[in-house]
Order: sequence, then structure tokens, then C-alpha cells
Amino acid sequence: MADYLTVTALTKYLKRKFTADPHLQKVYLTGEVSNFRRRPKHQYFSLKDDGAVIGATMWQGAYAKLPFTLEEGLKVNAVGHLDLYEPSGTYSIIIDHMEPDGIGALALQYEQLKKKLQAQGLFDKVKRDIPRFPKKIAVITSPSGAVIQDIMTTVQRRYPIAQIYLYPAVVQGANAVPSILKQLTAVAQVDYDVLIIGRGGGSIEDLWAFNDEQLAKQLADMPMPVISSVGHETDVTIADFVADQRAATPTAAAEMATPIKLADLWLGIENWQSRMVGAMQRRVQTLGERLHRVQQSYVLTDSARLYEGVMQRLDIAQQQLVNAISSYTNNAKHNYQIVSQQMQPVMTRILEQQQQRFGRAVNGLHLVSPLAVLARGYSVVSNEQGVVITTEAINVDDTLHIRLADNGVITATVQDIQKGS
Repeated sequence: MADYLTVTALTKYLKRKFTADPHLQKVYLTGEVSNFRRRPKHQYFSLKDDGAVIGATMWQGAYAKLPFTLEEGLKVNAVGHLDLYEPSGTYSIIIDHMEPDGIGALALQYEQLKKKLQAQGLFDKVKRDIPRFPKKIAVITSPSGAVIQDIMTTVQRRYPIAQIYLYPAVVQGANAVPSILKQLTAVAQVDYDVLIIGRGGGSIEDLWAFNDEQLAKQLADMPMPVISSVGHETDVTIADFVADQRAATPTAAAEMATPIKLADLWLGIENWQSRMVGAMQRRVQTLGERLHRVQQSYVLTDSARLYEGVMQRLDIAQQQLVNAISSYTNNAKHNYQIVSQQMQPVMTRILEQQQQRFGRAVNGLHLVSPLAVLARGYSVVSNEQGVVITTEAINVDDTLHIRLADNGVITATVQDIQKGS
């Protein structure tokens, strides 16, 4: 009777086969990345070709070492070992190393970074003009290479009054990016007119420091214009796209950073000076001729004629003023006479009315006047206290004074008092 294996037993047997077979311990596999979705740690996806599909796994450590970004549809060459996952009975390749198929990893990484930074608009920033007459030029490069010598020679020949400040940096290898970033930070603290950054030619690996994302962003943020001179003319790095100007050689970078040769500059200044002197002489001559014409004008040669018209207008204005004042005075006098004539009857009537009113008032006062009363036969009796009105105010033997109408006064002594009923 046949022995039946359990599924688990068979799976374990196959697992041992996968593990023990030396041909499956290191497998070189090429295929297209499929079903890729980036995960926080380990990556699970598939490799496929036109005829088959195999599962693929990259542990976190191996994935972190990839020098490029893994993408869906990318054709790769993978190195790893086969393994069988017992619970599901499926096998897959555990990838230890991987690189793009048909293109170098660095070249792919370069294209991916270029595409990323271009999408962020880093290459579209407005390029700044290089100052025409720089005073201070900063240079970040190797202190021992030919780059700094070429730059110094060119600046000395063309524009020796400019000062060059070297910021030595490692421009190749693992320490290149930190070294360049450090020097960029130092240069940004000083008021330089322009910065030249670069190195000589080399392979893509030699120039790789200038394809770093952080370095590109720091270059874009530099406060002064940047000239990139990395590699030969055919070598193009990310730094070249970010810089304000790209130079094919260090000599070309120095020429960009300086004006024309100093001798040519002096010649240009002299030519400009000659043109200015000629222009000023022509201007002076023109103004001199104009001055001569003005000096010969009748206004200056016979100045009295300048005031003839003015004096005549002044005389006319004075006469017009005298006439105006005389006319105004005559009109005022005439109006006064008319008003006086009109007011005289009115004032006469008013005076007569006031006189009549005054006469009536006088007559009224005369009727109540004490003198008028005395004239009708009355008299005024008074004693020491004043006018006597009643018998109660006097006593027998009092002395009384009696005033009559002729203003005479009789002094009498009271002998008897008869009081009224």
C-alpha cells in the first residue's frame, strides 16, 4: 500500500530542496518589476517576462542600499537566492543586490533626480546676471587640482584687481558631498560677488558628488550668482542645471566671472572718454554760439528799449487810475447831494413832530407842577421834618414855614389845631 504524504511534509521536503540545492543559493535573474508598491520596511513585488512571473522580496537592509529609485515597469538585473514560503507553498527570490538592466545605476539615479528636481521647479528659477566688475570671487574646489590654478591665472591675466578666495573641498568620493556642503555654508556668510564651484574631468562616479539633491538645493539658495564648472564640456551634472551659468572649463568660468581683459577695458574707457570730451566740446560750442546770439540781441545791447513798452503801459494805467478815482468821487458827491435833498424834508417833518410832542409834554408837566398849584392860590406848609400834610404832624407852638406863589416864605407859630372830621 502506497504511503501518502501530508501537504506539510511535502512542503518541508521542497523547502529543504530549495535550501540545499547549490544552484539556487545564488541566482542571477533578469526581469521587469511588477506589482511594486513602496512599503515602510521590506519590499514585496514581482519580476516578470513574457512567459512567467516570480515573486520577489527585498529586505530593508538590501533595499536601503539601492543607488536608484525602484519603479514599476523598470527592467532590472537581480542577484539573490530562492526560497519557499511554507504556509502558502509559493516560492520567491530573495534579492540581495539589484541594478538597472541596460543602463548604469548611477545614470538611472541621475535621470530620476533630474526629473524630480525639474518637477519641483528648481531648474526654472530666474538666472542671475554675473556682476560685470566683481571685487571678490569665491571658489570651491580642490586646493591641489588644476582648477584653482587655471582660475587664478585667468583672473590675473584679465582682471587682476579682483580678489580670489579659495574654499578647499573634497570633490570626489564619499566625503565630497559633506565637504562641499560645509564650504557652501561658509561662502553664504560672506558678501561675495560671484561663486565658482567645480572640478576637473572624470567618470560619472568621479563627478557624482555634483549630482546630489541636497547640494543642488543649497546651490539654488546661494545669495550670490553661481558658476558651475564640473568635468569636461560633455559632462553635465545636476549642479550645472541649478547654477546661474555653466562653464565648460575652469578657464571659461574665470572668464565669465570677470570682464574683458583689463587692457581692453582701459582702451574702452579711453575711447569712451574721447567720445565724452568731443560731445562736451560740441555742447560748449553750441552753447557759446547761443550765448553770442543772446548777447547781440537788442534787449541786451539797448536795455532801455526793454522798458519802453512797460513805462508806456504804466503811464496809461496811472491815468486810468486817476480818472477812475475822480469819477468815483464825483459820483459819490452827486449821490450825497441827492440823498441830502431827499432827507431834508423828512428831517424837517420829524423835527416838527418832535417839537410838538415836546410842547405837549411840557404842558402836561406844567399842569402838575407845584408852582402852577401855588399860582392857583395854594401854598406849601413845612416844618423841621418836611412838608406838612396832616394835622397829626404838628403841635401847638410849632414853627411853620408857608411858601407862596411868588416864592416868598411866611414863618408862623401854631396857636390852635382844628382836626378834620
